Amino acid sequence: MNIVSYNLHFGGDKGTNSWQQIIQEFTPDIVFAQESFSLNEYLLEDDLAQFKDHVWFPVPERKWGSAILSKNYQLEPISLPEYDGWVVGARIADLKIGGIEQSTMVFSIHAPSTKIPYERHVNLIIDEITKRWGNTPMILAGDFNLTTAAIMNPTEKLKNTDGEIKILDRLQSELGLINAWQHLHPNDDPPQTLRWTGNKTTPYHCDAIFLSETLLPHLVNAKIPHEIEKRQVGELWAAKSAGKCLFRFVYIDDNGISMEAQVNTILAG
Repeated sequence: MNIVSYNLHFGGDKGTNSWQQIIQEFTPDIVFAQESFSLNEYLLEDDLAQFKDHVWFPVPERKWGSAILSKNYQLEPISLPEYDGWVVGARIADLKIGGIEQSTMVFSIHAPSTKIPYERHVNLIIDEITKRWGNTPMILAGDFNLTTAAIMNPTEKLKNTDGEIKILDRLQSELGLINAWQHLHPNDDPPQTLRWTGNKTTPYHCDAIFLSETLLPHLVNAKIPHEIEKRQVGELWAAKSAGKCLFRFVYIDDNGISMEAQVNTILAG
């Protein structure tokens, strides 16, 4: 199973159909998207018909919001009214991982840009998800607008705040969620997932896929893509081994402007 999480950045670059690009390049089974317009603005009816279900809600007073697109599974929407459009959730009754079908909760998360600090928003989002959680496996993916991995290297320029450490602790202790990339690279510095004009080197790791600890035995590999042509693009390779999954983290940097991250996970059903 190939899972992709991608922030389109204000609906995507003009002249570029971001959703078609995601589908053509990554052949996803589930897509977690942020800052997306309605999928009908990107995909023809026949294209959308290739997928079994999707949920999308706009952020109030904006044209874009978060979305989940599922190729093979029905999505039972889970509402977080306090974060309509910023967080979109669903329950999949029969998600098959490692040959076992089980009820799984999935959330596409985008920490809001408001006067309230990002850390406060993410804590409140965790509160709301915890209220709805039924101790089933879970996948959280998206743009958290804060560092989503623990920075271990004391020489690293960017440091975790106390609030970020507490959030990572909460995700693990309360929901059993682990940053999939860091799980496979515990001794590596977190890579940059957000690149902006003024700073192309600071490793700001704000996008991630978090998996339940029960899914980690199926996690096989994680790689960061090399630069291809003039932008940084990730390539995905399906994990064919039964009961295995492959996590791959990628990002795209277009035209040297602020661009969010793309995170890919492959889970074999």
